[in-house]
Amino acid sequence: MAHSIAPTLTAIGQLEIRVGNIDEARAFYGDVLGVEVESQFGQTMMLKCGDLAILVQESATRPIGCPIYFRVDGRVHEVADLLKANGIRFKSGPSCIVENFMEKSSWLAFFEDPWGNPLALMGDMPV
Repeated sequence: MAHSIAPTLTAIGQLEIRVGNIDEARAFYGDVLGVEVESQFGQTMMLKCGDLAILVQESATRPIGCPIYFRVDGRVHEVADLLKANGIRFKSGPSCIVENFMEKSSWLAFFEDPWGNPLALMGDMPV
């Protein structure tokens, strides 16, 4: 029987996304979404969102992936409205996905970056 490695996995170190233009990505993620740009070197950029590092690389390949969920507790509608005012078009939401669980409701709103990477706002609101 194989030994479990689960006790050695403590956190996600970083995520990677691919974009068509690194300078446009810096403007989108840094200026529009407000994610901290930690560093940029050539066609690669490191973003910092809370404790999570996001490696952004310029690539001609179309992205395929799972959404990155940005936590905006209690402010999903407010942040979605701000992003809409900046030209972001939402695929769906904000929608309540869990209603009145442990005295809160959970909300999601899905959108994409300019290269098709799936993104989402997520947040809990008191009932």
